[in-house]
Amino acid sequence: MPRNAVLSPSAVGQAWVTLPGLLFAAAAGAAAAQHPVSPELVLIVLSVVVAWAMFRPADLWLMLPALLPVANFAPWTGWWLVDESDLLVLAAMGGAYMRWGIDGWCKPTAALNRTPRSMQWVYVVLPPVLLMGVWRGLDDARGATTWAALLEELWNQGFYGDYDLPGNTLRVAKSLAWVLLLMPVLYRSGRGAPLRLARGMLGGLFLVCAGVLWERCVYVGLLDFNDRYRITAWFWEMHVGGGAVDAYLVLALPFAWWAAWSSPRGWRWCASAVLVLLAIYAVLTTYSRGVYLSVALTSIALAILAHKYRFVAPDDSAWHQWATVCLLVALMAETLGVLQGGAFMSDRLSRSNADLYQRIAHWQRGLGLLNTPSQWVWGLGAGRIPAHYSTHTVEEALPGRVRWTHSADGSFHVWLSGPTRSDVKGSLGLAQRVALTPDGGYRVRLRGRMESPMRLQIQLCEQHLLYAFHCQSRTLQLRASSNPATGWIDLPLLGPAFAPHGICSAWKDGVLSIAVLEAKEPIRLDAVELIDPEGRQVLKNSTFALGPRYWGRIAYENFLPWHIDNLLLELLIEWGFFGLVAVTAVAVWALMMAVQGIGRHQPLALFVMGSIFATFLIGGVVSVIEFPRVSTMLWLLLVVSPLVREGILL
Repeated sequence: MPRNAVLSPSAVGQAWVTLPGLLFAAAAGAAAAQHPVSPELVLIVLSVVVAWAMFRPADLWLMLPALLPVANFAPWTGWWLVDESDLLVLAAMGGAYMRWGIDGWCKPTAALNRTPRSMQWVYVVLPPVLLMGVWRGLDDARGATTWAALLEELWNQGFYGDYDLPGNTLRVAKSLAWVLLLMPVLYRSGRGAPLRLARGMLGGLFLVCAGVLWERCVYVGLLDFNDRYRITAWFWEMHVGGGAVDAYLVLALPFAWWAAWSSPRGWRWCASAVLVLLAIYAVLTTYSRGVYLSVALTSIALAILAHKYRFVAPDDSAWHQWATVCLLVALMAETLGVLQGGAFMSDRLSRSNADLYQRIAHWQRGLGLLNTPSQWVWGLGAGRIPAHYSTHTVEEALPGRVRWTHSADGSFHVWLSGPTRSDVKGSLGLAQRVALTPDGGYRVRLRGRMESPMRLQIQLCEQHLLYAFHCQSRTLQLRASSNPATGWIDLPLLGPAFAPHGICSAWKDGVLSIAVLEAKEPIRLDAVELIDPEGRQVLKNSTFALGPRYWGRIAYENFLPWHIDNLLLELLIEWGFFGLVAVTAVAVWALMMAVQGIGRHQPLALFVMGSIFATFLIGGVVSVIEFPRVSTMLWLLLVVSPLVREGILL
């Protein structure tokens, strides 16, 4: 900038955006310093992200969709309200906003606002939806307590919490907050955004597919299609069920089609073809009928539109055409191999009618939560479905609860309770991931307090997330008279020794879970120890001195109380008619702009449209907004739609 240049008011305004950039970066650093596993490594990674975003802010379009699908390590950290994906977004925003401020000083003539005119109305519509959803959610959660008490509870909760507590409002709402904060810096680097986004989606899809291969190789076998095992990949939010991996795969798959269609002959096309095969393998091993239908309808729609608008592959050689035919044949063989290679999918298909009636009844019970005109208009509040569904629905109450308390002397305790009714199926266990030692039995030692008789189930299983194999377990009846408050209960676990089997068994982890069955009163645990066959105590934070750190929860058999399993109903019940109309309007507007891009013969517009369309299709049977990482990527697709319409690719 010249020495005698005078800064315009707009340049001064741009320079001031350095301040939020510094705040975002500082917040990411402060959270990283609290990381339970490796704060130094996380700080280094976030420093790289900040520097990357400062020097190449346009790469936010690539970085976020590539890393968000795997930026969560909840089983090892115990984090719930905040996870590594939030730190990634904060660091990326910090670097990008600081670069904006630097440009404001160095380039006073730079444009202050580069948001396309076709999307500026979103800044007017979505912030009120966000504020109303958060306010109603927190107001509903606080009940008769004061706002000061609610804020104190949220502060004490920290990075942890539960789905029927106030923190779930913030957890569900954060993806919309992130995208509203990201939009200004994303649009400042709009040139080349669609291509960067597509490449980022390919990177994220590859990482997820690699996770799927690892998961199946370790726990069930790559070619075993008989076991009742459905993948979860790196979507640890599914510890209480839900369809996060389903929604992600449906959202990302159109970009794999784009890669195979647009790549030139040679290694690039071969790599794209391998990614398509891996992605379809992941889709097939979800064993989700909704995923199958969404992928099939979207693929057919893409083919019809490509033919109608005469899209021709950049490499239209005979080699490319024959390679495409071979890929389609391989996909048909892969599909038949998975579906005909085992009985699991045929069993699910045979239950389709019964499952549909159950799903409709579930939706009706969800709609029954809206009892007043204000609830219909404004919703229950963001993240409030689990709290209301579990208390107002007799048939499908929560199968248990895990509550953490902080005593005046600074000690932590965990309270476990079972279902409130004897006819509620399933269980909810306090859980921690551990490395397994072969050839021997494990022992569990417990210390705590209870006021009434109860049954306690303890199991240590070979387990990735939801599905357990080869367990050592113990179910025991505890009486109040045998109160262990003054000592320990020592329990040898029963079951066969863990033995390596399969080529990937060396990487197999286990999960220890403790659940209360049929209890009217909770049990307070003061300490839990797991003793391996060599006599070593292997649990982290076994005395709960660090609170919930390293601990989590896993639901078994019963997942309905946490999810409404429908995107539109999720929006209506939690965000109200106002929120449903606003979000639907943004989605329809984005689809219209993508369709206009298709009419202008912009190839990426076709696949962005397919991705948005597929996500709303799977939204007919899966909740999406409750999974912040997946919903953030959906918002990125909606945000990029005006840029694919204009064909701003380079």
